[in-house]
Order: sequence, then C-alpha cells, then structure tokens
Amino acid sequence: MSISDKTAKTLSNPNRVLIVEDNADSLSWLVKCVNTAFPKANVVTGIDVSSALDLVKQYPIDIALIDLGLPDGSGLQVIHALRQSTKSKQVYIVVATIYEDDKHLFSALKTGAQGYILKDQDREKIVSFLHGIAEGIPPISDKVTKNIISHFNAKGEAAEDVHLAPREQDVLKLIAKGFSVSDSANILGLTGNTVKGYVKTIYSKLGIGSRAEATVEAIRLGLVDLD
Repeated sequence: MSISDKTAKTLSNPNRVLIVEDNADSLSWLVKCVNTAFPKANVVTGIDVSSALDLVKQYPIDIALIDLGLPDGSGLQVIHALRQSTKSKQVYIVVATIYEDDKHLFSALKTGAQGYILKDQDREKIVSFLHGIAEGIPPISDKVTKNIISHFNAKGEAAEDVHLAPREQDVLKLIAKGFSVSDSANILGLTGNTVKGYVKTIYSKLGIGSRAEATVEAIRLGLVDLD
C-alpha cells in the first residue's frame, strides 16, 4: 500500500468528509456518492470559499472533495488551507470539477490535491474512486489522464530528454501502483532510504511533486497500463 495501515483504516472508514460545491444539484449528487462509499462518515458541506474555510478551522477533515470554480474565489484556496491546517494533518484531498484541462489539473496537484475527478461520471465510478483511496490508488478520471498524456506527448523532444535509469523505472512503477516506500524496498530488495532517494531523483527528473503526478507519468512512460 502507498499509505500506512493506520491511515488506510481512516481513509476506508473516514470520520468526516468535507464537500465544497456551489451548485445545489452537484452538491446533492456528491453527498449521495460519499454516503454510498462511506455510510458512517459525517459529511459537512460548504458552498463557497468562505464557508469552506470556516469548516476547515472548525473540524478535522479526513477526506475532502473540492470544486475549483467557487463564487467567491478558487477551490485552490481551500486546498491550501487544508494543507496548512493542524486539525487535518492527514487529509486526503480530491478535486471534483468540470474542468478537464491540464492547466487546472496541475494547479490543483501543485497546491496539494491528491486526486482529480470529473463530476459528470456515474455514482458507481465515483464510489470506486473513493474506495480506491484507502488502497493507495490516486483517483484521477480516465479522460483527464488521457488528456494529460496527450499533453506530455506533444512536448516531443523535451519529453524525450527525461531519462530514467532501469531501477528508477522500477521504483516509479511500484509507487504509481500504490506501493509504499517500505513495500517497494522489500519488493526490490533495497533499503527504505535507498528507495526514498530514488523517489526524490524521479520527482526531480520528471518535475513532479505528488504521487498522483507520478501515476500519470508512469502511464505516459508505458510502465502502468491505463486500464
């Protein structure tokens, strides 16, 4: 797994889930998806940046679903606040949006989001994304992933200049599949510190900073199947 057993237990049965969405129908839809995925979770909702920031200050949040286009600002402000919160140190943040372009995606990931899903998917798919979080699988919609791969492929020679050594490819493949540093080390017969060093080098070479971005890169490089 890509996360500790304690964190995985929390993410498989979260105490509190925050949903930030200004559209009433979309909000109701996401609440139903969360209730289906996590029947015992306490769901708190915000309809704009202001109300969301109040909730972030008030409660410890385990999982957050954040829309980007809000009436009084950007969901990125909420993501940043969650990342700075002392109450929600282990929060798992997923963007739930209509924007499928790479600009919004990369902005969200760099701010601290760990997943990026499109709201126009059926409940079963969204519930599947939410369940996958505890298994270390970054929730990223297929359509978004394909668009990002096309974006990288369009870079041509710039993309080809990035070269990962065979062992770095092995580590990236395992990390992208959801294995933790410790598990990856055991599988590869390496020490945890060695794998951490490889991860740092991989992130530097690829210009990424999160496991979600690593998954996209692994798919682009053919190390992980899209399906």
